Amino acid sequence: MTALIATLLFAALVLLIGLGAVGLGAMLLRPRRIGALETSAGSLPATADDRAGAVARGLVIGVLVACVALSAAVLLRAALVGHAPWSNLHEFSIAFAAALLGTFLLLARSQPIAGLAPFAALLAAGLVAFAMGLESRIDPLVPALQQPLMLTVHVGAAVIAYAVSGVAFIAAAAELGQRASGDGIGLLPPASVARRLGHRAVLIAFPILTVAIALGSVWANLAWRSYWSNDPKELAAASTWLVFGAYLHVAARRDRWERLAPWLIVLGFAGVLFTYIGAGLFIVGEHSYGTP
Repeated sequence: MTALIATLLFAALVLLIGLGAVGLGAMLLRPRRIGALETSAGSLPATADDRAGAVARGLVIGVLVACVALSAAVLLRAALVGHAPWSNLHEFSIAFAAALLGTFLLLARSQPIAGLAPFAALLAAGLVAFAMGLESRIDPLVPALQQPLMLTVHVGAAVIAYAVSGVAFIAAAAELGQRASGDGIGLLPPASVARRLGHRAVLIAFPILTVAIALGSVWANLAWRSYWSNDPKELAAASTWLVFGAYLHVAARRDRWERLAPWLIVLGFAGVLFTYIGAGLFIVGEHSYGTP
């Protein structure tokens, strides 16, 4: 089963890198938008150029295939370890990548965002490559992790929140690019569409992140008899939550501060990455047990 999981991860990585290369190549070949990426909500992109529409549809299908492969790897890992498959950075990274692609596909059903598929693919590829570079051995759970319900719900909520914030980050980056180019970047959705996507994603991610932090506090009290210990990961998570909270405040304004909104999403996702990798892998704290 371990060999099958490794094969699925490698196949997904190759596919995701290929999707990113094809998408970026399409943008270089057609650097200027020549029509709306979608004519109606819920349908696949329809551009003035049929070939561009075919590329966009192909990218979405490729993302779907990669998502299926990664989801299968997550399920097989769960069967192998006998608990929720995110007790270390290797497992968490695979689940993060699968959830990111799944979130993108779900949001793409109702919004014209197929042009963002190569960026979702590249971000997921980075997560998979990171996971493959980590130790994948199966170790017994340390005492602090031996809470099956909390491991499943708390860390699972973090996986989902991080994944949705990843889609928000992609949308914010697209908005910044389209705003700077006057909606001139081919394949990408217009800045207004990217703005709506980013806002919707943060509206989904923020309450889930809130629940994850609250459950983490409860779990910390069960494990260490303290709801809050100023652990680096706790501080990083709280800072990220504050950044996304600031975004929600700024996004509601109708003045010059509104233009800060996509930058706050970018900063918030940087906080997610630091919480996810830096605070657990490079800084010693109570959560260092999560490293391989």
